[in-house]
Amino acid sequence: MAKAQVPSTPVTKKRERNLPPGPQRYLLFQLPELQHQPIEYLDRMWREYGDLVRLPIMPGLTFLIAAHPEGAEHILSTHQERYGKPDLFLKPMGLVQGQGLFTSEGEFWLKQRRLMQPAFHQKQLVRLHAVMLSCVQSLLHEWEKKPEGEVIDIAAEMTRLTLKIVSSALFSVDISGESDKLGQAFRTALEYVYYRMNTPLALPVWIPTPKNLQFRQAKQTLDRIVLEIIQSRRQNPTDTCDLLSMLLAARDEDTGEGMSTHQLQDEVITLINAGHETTATSLAWTWYLLGTHPDIMAKMQDELQTVLNGDIPTFEKLPQLQYTRRVFDESLRLCPPGLGLAPRIALEDDEIQGYFIPKGTIVNITQYFISRHPEFWENPEQFDPDRFLPEKVNQRAKFAYFPFGAGSHICIGKSFAVMESTIILAAIAQRFHIELVPNQPIEIDPRFTLRPKYGIKVTVNKRH
Repeated sequence: MAKAQVPSTPVTKKRERNLPPGPQRYLLFQLPELQHQPIEYLDRMWREYGDLVRLPIMPGLTFLIAAHPEGAEHILSTHQERYGKPDLFLKPMGLVQGQGLFTSEGEFWLKQRRLMQPAFHQKQLVRLHAVMLSCVQSLLHEWEKKPEGEVIDIAAEMTRLTLKIVSSALFSVDISGESDKLGQAFRTALEYVYYRMNTPLALPVWIPTPKNLQFRQAKQTLDRIVLEIIQSRRQNPTDTCDLLSMLLAARDEDTGEGMSTHQLQDEVITLINAGHETTATSLAWTWYLLGTHPDIMAKMQDELQTVLNGDIPTFEKLPQLQYTRRVFDESLRLCPPGLGLAPRIALEDDEIQGYFIPKGTIVNITQYFISRHPEFWENPEQFDPDRFLPEKVNQRAKFAYFPFGAGSHICIGKSFAVMESTIILAAIAQRFHIELVPNQPIEIDPRFTLRPKYGIKVTVNKRH
């Protein structure tokens, strides 16, 4: 008699299950080091244990560090249905962004994604190009009035500029005048999220500790600014074709329902946050890398001269700025705005690279290390935009580089961010020499985005 077929499962037999390598002891008491020096700590773990590292934090809580393209592809693409975002991430992040696109899952996430997708289509980007360019040009006018050689913090300037762009594109209102207040509120809120994600035994948010009170005040500031804009638009509709008007008009194809004010508020806070902090951080590091590699800066300026010949970077000309785009791609590889993506949790038992992954394991896909993996990147610490020549990209593993995530959860604003960054780099480098102030401390602040801790001081001189 024929044997009954045993359904295949993604895991090996129980007795063959081997867990990924890692320290044997619980790491609860090493959390302070993991919080304050995550790059150094995780780099040590990666070099000691390999591309899939198991970090047992305390009974019932285990992290995995995935630092290989194969693991990233498995979790984000080929077997993404086996993974979701864990409460350990969703709850703290939800304190800031509510149930926005970044903090929702399942059917609700899919519905919101469908509602918002048209706002990021190509024809909308053509319209947004003019908004971006106008914001950059107003910054250039400001800089032109400065005395030659004045020192500025280009990291702070990029934050102000990207906040102006995202607010103008989102709701045709420039809130960069509030940038100090708004930026500080975001930073306070995100530092708090980082603290809660890394402190399993943190006191509940309603207990009036100084940290909790500071966070609640920051959240009130965010809610107030965003709610005022939404309510003002609901009361005084305009025919401006910005992202907010598209979100207000969006209707679910099955129910015909639009978004509630509360949902809109969550999505707008999510978009402001994603649309300014990460882009500003990436641009700050790009200027730093260009400042330390004058040969690459000169090559980029040659391209700008050849392609634009003194004209503005129009929408049609952007695809021709291939070296400028490669500079940005390489900057994102070497100095990504985050250590990794939002963590994932195994929804069922699984197997990655021959290792057993028990249900409930939290996996951190660390782009920072994947984009430095010596198996896929020659001289990984070197800044070399030509790594992104088409023939080299085609030879490389697909998941050796994915700065905007991958799979169905790929960043909805990817095209927006790439266009914005290319315009900013081109328009500034065309008109100004950016030179780093020597002997300044350059350090990464790892709390949430990998921002330059003390900013990046440069002198800005007009090109003649």
